[in-house]
Amino acid sequence: MLRVISKQFSILLVFLIALSVNVFAKDVYIIHGYKSTSNYGWFHAVAQKLSKEGYKVNILNLPNADKPVLKEWLGAMQKEIQKIDRDTYFITHSLGGIATLHFLSETFKSQDKDFQVGGVVLVSPFDEELKKLPIFRSFTDKKPNYQILKNVIKNRVVISAKDDAIVPTDLSYRVARSLDADFIQTQKGGHFMESEGYTDLPLVIEVFQNFSAESKR
Repeated sequence: MLRVISKQFSILLVFLIALSVNVFAKDVYIIHGYKSTSNYGWFHAVAQKLSKEGYKVNILNLPNADKPVLKEWLGAMQKEIQKIDRDTYFITHSLGGIATLHFLSETFKSQDKDFQVGGVVLVSPFDEELKKLPIFRSFTDKKPNYQILKNVIKNRVVISAKDDAIVPTDLSYRVARSLDADFIQTQKGGHFMESEGYTDLPLVIEVFQNFSAESKR
């Protein structure tokens, strides 16, 4: 009888541990950019490494990435992202950055509480019109509400390469300044695209490790 009880207790303990890991796991959403998908470049490598560190990673596929429309992307994000709290993080690339900032400023426009989002890591973001790509106007015609964003996002980091020929690093710097974010500028890296050889981006992992270290202080 004792063995049966012990076995049942062990099964229950394993179940409770698994349940607690699932409930308390930190969620990461990776948001792609123009002409991109969830299979793009460095997304999966970053997702695998973060998963090993205990994060639950979701890489979204947003509609009509070849002809993106902000309203459609926001609708898709609202369907895919059911819960946002202090254990929710976002990693974005290029156009995914401004889309995520709009999404968060819309989501929290009626909130007055501080720090409802764990953090954002924006890779090569912009919030101004790119003359070579007028297709992005629905994203850049209106600025996201940076005051709300600064209030609700605890950790804010922008990554940009000095030699980015698609989104000039000055544009990414201005996003960082508006967001009051840490600005990490690399000498090389271009637009951190798959075509430039980026199948991994260890710098993003370093940023998350810093997030973890700071949260333990």
